[in-house]
Amino acid sequence: MRLWEVLWTHYLSEHLHLYVCVAILKRYRKKIMGEHMDFDTLLKFINELSGHIDLDAILRDAEALCICAGENGAAHIPPGTPPSLPTENENALLYAQDDEVL
Repeated sequence: MRLWEVLWTHYLSEHLHLYVCVAILKRYRKKIMGEHMDFDTLLKFINELSGHIDLDAILRDAEALCICAGENGAAHIPPGTPPSLPTENENALLYAQDDEVL
């Protein structure tokens, strides 16, 4: 839940999710490169990290990467890359909410 909350704030960048991905890959690069993982193996490995990632360290790394990249980093994110969450109408709910269920 904490990861989603951080991503939804758009703290530092609406593309913070990309920096989080890079931080995860960077943290595990020795294992990934050492085992010459192909795409399927890498995907399986990353999926199995769920619940085992040191989130504080990953978020610190992602923040540092985002700050270091600065405006130059943002300029290299391809146009049309979706943000962590849509930003056009930030006051609207993403999904209709049925209050009767709650």
